[in-house]
Amino acid sequence: MATKTSKRAGETSTTVSVGIRIDPKIKFALDIMGRLQKRSLTAVIEWAISNALAQQAIGQPPNDLKVSEAIDSIWSTDECTRFVNLCFVLPSMLTYDERRIWDTILLSPFFWMTGGATSYREHFMEGVLRDHWTALREHVEEHKNSPSVVSFDDIPF
Repeated sequence: MATKTSKRAGETSTTVSVGIRIDPKIKFALDIMGRLQKRSLTAVIEWAISNALAQQAIGQPPNDLKVSEAIDSIWSTDECTRFVNLCFVLPSMLTYDERRIWDTILLSPFFWMTGGATSYREHFMEGVLRDHWTALREHVEEHKNSPSVVSFDDIPF
């Protein structure tokens, strides 16, 4: 995935380039939408995706959180923070590799004020995880073939 950063001084805006295949009829419809809205094809696609995210529910009523609401509570430019937010907000959406990292965190007293995992985020020491994020990921990668999750407790001093 390519990332393009604006070259203007002081700007921090970043966009991501995504290649997709779509049906020619859908492409034509998007072109017509662009003409109607006086938007570029990219702007129409972003608008359509934003609308879909605002309508798609996660779960069942009455607690049906919309995808856009979940993304608002999960998104962070910091990878570690975004990961923790995902784990607490939508744990069922974790990939296998993400689940392996989270299971390691859950089994590692080092990251918990209570000496063990709880369902309360305030018991989780996110700053400690951030300080050891790279080491934790290396630990999980090193033990990826282990049949069980290996606790992260080897703290270098």
